[in-house]
This record gives sequence, C-alpha cells and structure tokens, in this order.
Amino acid sequence: MSTALQALRNVAFVGHPSAGKTTLVDALAFQLGASARKGSVGDKTSICDTEPEEQEKGHTLQMAIVQADHGGLRWSLFDTPGYPDFIADVQAAMFAADLVVGVVSSAGRVSYNLRKKLESAAALGKGRAIVVTHVDGENSDFETTVDELVQSIGPVCVPLLLPDKSGHGFSRVVTAFEESGGEWRKALMDRAMDACTDEGLLGRYLETETLSEEELRLALPLAIAKGALIPVLACQPESGLGVDKVLDFLHDFAPHPALFEQKDAEGNPVALDPEGALAGTVFNVKSDPHLGKVCVARILRGTLGSHDTVSGPRTSERGEKLGGLFRLVGKKREPLESGKPGEVVAFAKVESIHYGESFTTAGGEFVRAPLPPQPTPMVALAVQPKSRADEQKIGEALHKLAAEDPTFRTEYHAETHEMVAYGMSDLHLQVMEARLKRRFGVEITTHVPRIAYRETISRAAEGHYRHKKQTGGRGQFGECYIRLRPLPKGSGVVFTDAVVGGSIPRNLIPAVEKGMRDVVSKGVLTNSQVVDLDFEVHDGKFHEVDSDEASFKIAGARAFMDGFQKAGPVLLEPMVELSISVPTDSAGTIFSDLTSHRRGQVLDQWNEADGAVTVIKALAPLAAVQTYQRDLKSQTAGEGSFTMRVVDYAQVPPSEQAKILAQYGKKHEEE
Repeated sequence: MSTALQALRNVAFVGHPSAGKTTLVDALAFQLGASARKGSVGDKTSICDTEPEEQEKGHTLQMAIVQADHGGLRWSLFDTPGYPDFIADVQAAMFAADLVVGVVSSAGRVSYNLRKKLESAAALGKGRAIVVTHVDGENSDFETTVDELVQSIGPVCVPLLLPDKSGHGFSRVVTAFEESGGEWRKALMDRAMDACTDEGLLGRYLETETLSEEELRLALPLAIAKGALIPVLACQPESGLGVDKVLDFLHDFAPHPALFEQKDAEGNPVALDPEGALAGTVFNVKSDPHLGKVCVARILRGTLGSHDTVSGPRTSERGEKLGGLFRLVGKKREPLESGKPGEVVAFAKVESIHYGESFTTAGGEFVRAPLPPQPTPMVALAVQPKSRADEQKIGEALHKLAAEDPTFRTEYHAETHEMVAYGMSDLHLQVMEARLKRRFGVEITTHVPRIAYRETISRAAEGHYRHKKQTGGRGQFGECYIRLRPLPKGSGVVFTDAVVGGSIPRNLIPAVEKGMRDVVSKGVLTNSQVVDLDFEVHDGKFHEVDSDEASFKIAGARAFMDGFQKAGPVLLEPMVELSISVPTDSAGTIFSDLTSHRRGQVLDQWNEADGAVTVIKALAPLAAVQTYQRDLKSQTAGEGSFTMRVVDYAQVPPSEQAKILAQYGKKHEEE
C-alpha cells in the first residue's frame, strides 16, 4: 500500500438544500488553509458559491472543488448542490470521491433526497459518513435525528462525534471513544468487526467483546470503506464548534483510494500504479472565460504530466497537448507538475475529450470507468433567440452549456419547427437561461413547446375541387374527384391512382399526389402531420391548353382538404408512459392527481427501499403532463421524481379536441 495513496482524502458532501453543506466546506477549507478567512454563504464570500446565480439564490447550483495540502495529506473536498434538479454534479462528485458525507440538519428531518444520494453512493461502492448540523438549533434533537437515520438508512449509522447537549446548551463535541463501556462505543466495535479481515483480532474480540482504542482506530477506515459503518458526526459549521473534530475524523478515518478495489466498466481490476499506462476519466467540464474548456478528471492509473499529450475516444492519432495542469481552490487555480492515481486534477484546452470520457497518452489503451448513469431530463421549453445577433450565437452557446451538464440538452423538433431545451426542472432551465445571457450574451424567449399532434379520419368520405384561373393569356385548370378511407394505425398515408379513361392525363397524376402530400405534412386542423388513410383519386377533368402540374397540384391539395373535413377528422395526441418514484406517504395524492386531473391510467405500482418508496407506472396524454415536474415537486415536497417516454398516439376526446381547435384557430387568425 503506497504512502501516496494513503495520503489522499477525496471527500464529497451531499444532502438536502439548507442542511449546511457549503457552510461546512467553507469551515473545513479555512482550517485546511485553503482560504485566508472563513467564507460565508450569507455575505457572499463562500469559497464554493462563486457564481452570480448561486449568490443571488443563496444556494449551491454547481459542484465546487476545494483542494489543499494539510497535515501531511492531499485534500479534495467537493461541495455539491442540494437541489435534486442539479443531480449531475452530485453524481460526478460521488464518482470522484472515496468518502461521501451526507449532511443533515438536526432541526429538520432526514429527507428522501439525502437517502437517495447515500443509496447512490453505496451503489458506487463509496464509503459513507453523516454530519449532523444545526445541533444548537431551537428544535434540534441529536438523538431523534440518529434514530431517524437508523430507521431510514439502517443500523450501520452509529454516532462517533456526539454533542454534550442538543439546542442552545450545545457547547462541545465528545467522541464515542471517550465512552468507556458506552453503547455507541460498543456499536462502533461491532460494526468495525463486521468488516474485519484479521482473524486473530476478530477471535479476540469475540472472546473479550472489547477493542483497544488503537485497534478500533485502525479498523474504522476499512469498515467505512466496506459500508459496514456509517459514522455520524455532530458539529455546528457556522460557529465552528466541532469542525476541528470533523476534520480530525476525516484525517484519521476517511477511506483512501487503496482501500477500494478499482475496476473498469467491464469489471476488470485497474491497478493504482503510478508507473502504469496512463488512464483517467473526465467527470466534470467547465467553461472558463480565459482558459476556454477546462476538464476535471480523476487519475485511475499512471502519471499525468503538465505538458503531456493526451488522447480521448474522439481525438486524432497525434493527441492534444495539455494547456496546463492544475488543482482547484474554489474558482482559483494552482499549477501542478503531475497527477497520480487517485488524485483529482484539472487541465485546459483539450477540446476533443468530453464529460464521462476516458483518456490516455496518444496511442494508448482506454480504460473506461463506470460513471454513474445520469437521469434523462424531462422538463422542456421551446427557446427562441430574441434578436438576429442572438440567433447567430445561440447554437454554439447552447452546445457549450450542454457539454458541461449531461442533464441539459437541446434538439430541433421538425414537426413543430421549434428548438426545445430539456432540463431537470424549471429552476434548472432558469439557471441555464441566466448563464446563457451572462456568459455568452445570448438572450432568449421561452414557452411551453407545441405538442406534435397527428390528424386522421374516422370514416370514409369523398372530396372534390375544381381549380380554374384565367388572368389573360394561358390560364390554369385542373379538377379532381377523390375518395378517403381510414387505415389501421401505423399504415401511413397511401396514394391510390384509380383514374381510368384518361380523365386526368398520366403525366399529371404525380402532381395530384404531390399536392396531397404537401397538405399531409402540414395538416388540415392544427398544422400537424396527417396519418393512416388512403387517398384515392378516381376521376377528374383537364384542359388541353390550361392544365399543367401546378393546376393539378392545387386541385389535389384542395380536394384532399375537402374530403378530410367530411371524413370525421380527429386529432391524435402523444401518450406517454410515466415511471414516478415518490415517498410512499405521498402515493395516494399522486394516484388521485393522475386519474382525476390528467386523464391518466395507472398501469402498475410497487414498493422499493423497504417500503419507503412507491413506484407508479402510468399512461397519460403528454398535454396533461408538460408541467408535471412542478406539480410533482409541490405534491411531494420536492422528493418525487419521474421519467416519461412517448409510447403511442391516441384519439383526443371530443371536448378536448374542441378546445385545441379553438386555441389553434385563434393562433392562426393572429398569424
């Protein structure tokens, strides 16, 4: 076990908004010497919350990294957003860390949000600990918080740093080591022995039921790394009370990289060898106004030098030379000569390596690391540039924002002719819009995207149109008689030529079809695509001089529209399958809302997380769930999540169809 690996402390802080994560990281950064003074979220001096949007809202909205050398160790602290809307940065920080610290307020409750993040950390094989803040709060009760942690997360949660009192009487923190014969010391020993690999020590413990303090201290890091123990630590970051003890805990017991078996995405072991072939993974991308693209990576194997040439999956054979190697101290950068296995480094001006991608030296072999899967963004807004100048810049600006955040994407919807941005929530998209304006000078207008309805018919009908135009000289003439009949779902639009006797010349029949298909692509009712019908042209008339392709194209289009209106036209709407995860005590509200207010149908349901979470599978019209995220957030106190995908199209109920036609009719009049 190398000394270099033992000296690394990669720690991510996660939790619910307002739990005190950023205040804790600010306090730890000050004690590590990373900042000259203790930063504060309230007075906008935090070393972590440096973005204007963060300072305006008083909440962390992106991952911040504070790195420092202190006490013979190399530290990397990751402050992460509390809002689940910004889960991408939380997942990235947990990937890069060896210990994930959940932060919970003693004055509040153990949130579903925190439980999910700690479950994700366990799934990634990370060590876990919990810091309980606001112990001096008026309604705080440390023992109640510990009981709730044990109930919601499990008996692996054991206090190691305890307050002398909860509430205003809180004055000092004591360790469970000081409890000779105490219940928490016994629980710590039991949990430590659950992960023990020393058979001699385990045998002695079974006989004596005790460990020396030195034996317990030596056993704790492995127990934490293996998930047998989640230490619970009390402190008050704002006043600094107990922060030094938390730092001592991280120094002495936080797992280091050598305690974990590092594997690639296929499950093969990857040795933490500084002399091996270079392998690293980019887990975060930032855009710097001076340096351009900055990649933040964890080194898996080998050594990365500050002037090395690296290669990613998209890089040319020659690779790209680093534009500098450095570590991050909030928004500041400090140069590095090299990065070794287990270390977190940042490098600039490598354009071909993106978020989640592996890199090596030019021509080397890639080692793919298993980054946690990111959720699919479900909240959509149509975006339009405000001015011609914005129109010219918006494409590149949106591309750069999407490169930084895997839960933000944009795509052009050909059916509705809209550029649509997808994010995790309204807040997420508001923040992206603010960044678009501040960083790239691009202003946009937004609205709920148009729904791509489909149009079809419910019965057979006939249509006719005579096109005749005489303006002097050669005129225009074409006449068509057509039949329409509905076809089974998925059949598309079929053109049938049933003309006999030459009533329409053969060379003009394609013009009739072209006129029809022009209308099919634009729609008759709502500017939506027409589907699943047979268009048969069976008769017509022509003029030897005035008939031409243009005339019969118009005649075919108008005859189609005439027949369509007589054939019981109906709108089809996209139906989405939803998978909704909510705290079980909110499930009844969700069922009622889906069936009573969203024209939804519950298909299935089951419980997860020992019954604490209910997963609901349902079918509903897209029109009824376009703003579902904000309603679900309100109904579940921000703890519900969902995914959805279009699975089918179904006929719109007549009452709803009338409303849609009235809305689009007004729009057409305005246009």
